[in-house]
Amino acid sequence: MKKIKLLLALSLLFGLFSASAFADALTSNKDILGSWFLEYTKKSPEDTEKKLMGMTWVFDNSQLIQKDIPQVRGNPYDAPAVDYIVEDGNLKVSILGRAGKFDVYSLVEKTDSTMVLKDNKYGTYMYFNKK
Repeated sequence: MKKIKLLLALSLLFGLFSASAFADALTSNKDILGSWFLEYTKKSPEDTEKKLMGMTWVFDNSQLIQKDIPQVRGNPYDAPAVDYIVEDGNLKVSILGRAGKFDVYSLVEKTDSTMVLKDNKYGTYMYFNKK
């Protein structure tokens, strides 16, 4: 019984360390400044089906501008700038025309050149490359 408890405790401890290595929370707006190319989205990290996006998110001075948003017909367009904030480790992006309402994204993984966000509303994983 003691061996089982010890193995359980060690596996929990290992799980905590491995999760923290990949899922650091955002701490400030500075963590994501710059241009990020949203290459594709997936329903889960294990999903093999990717939805290509091909748009750019530009984070600057607490404002987010989404550029080159693809359309089914016609040329890509740019969305108006909206405010964003990093709060409680999450990225909160204002919803245009809805004061006090936000889309919330949690950080799954981030390096100097890549970032994976999870849309907390729909559970979609978003894969970015630094431009």
